[in-house]
Amino acid sequence: MNLRPRRPAGPPSAADLAERDRFRELVRESLPAVRASAEAWRNGLAAFITLIGAAIVIKGRGTTAELPFGWRVAVTVLVGGGLALAVVGLWHALAAQAGNRPLAVTLADIHREHGSVDGFEVATAISAARRLTRARRAVAVALALLFAGTALTWWAPAARPAFLKVTHGTGTTCGALLSADGGTVRLSVAGRAAPVGIPLASVDNMAVTGTCP
Repeated sequence: MNLRPRRPAGPPSAADLAERDRFRELVRESLPAVRASAEAWRNGLAAFITLIGAAIVIKGRGTTAELPFGWRVAVTVLVGGGLALAVVGLWHALAAQAGNRPLAVTLADIHREHGSVDGFEVATAISAARRLTRARRAVAVALALLFAGTALTWWAPAARPAFLKVTHGTGTTCGALLSADGGTVRLSVAGRAAPVGIPLASVDNMAVTGTCP
């Protein structure tokens, strides 16, 4: 098997030289272009996470406090997962924009691993582009999770109110507790405009119930 290099049939043409020069120009522009795109994604993701985080801190508990337990868990998992994936996307965008080589690189290292500086730039640009692709995918899934979590808060049933069933001397009264002060329990009973007051001295038993008969 002959492994000796063979001499080309002729010198490179003007078109070959022009194509080589265009390729080198493309190589030089590829890494700055990818990192500029990654920087734009990084800035947008940072603003997005800040906005979503502030909304969750300010209104998150008030939005989910009245939801049934199962729905509240589902909303928490979806919104929390979406926010976590958005942070992952921000991390990948930062790595694509700033690079992920913590150690100094020498020319000998470049020649040993990539053969030339052009090869090193191509490999770096490919690595940054892959990081940016991961960031975009993470953001796409994060947006889907956040939208699903928000939609659940729109369609989730309200938590069933708790009523107080009071057994006293004259019978049983059931309604929503308004107050219990001054020796009197006051209930809002369906069908009655005014609250029903029951003296605590006449109360035999009280129990929380989900519905009133």
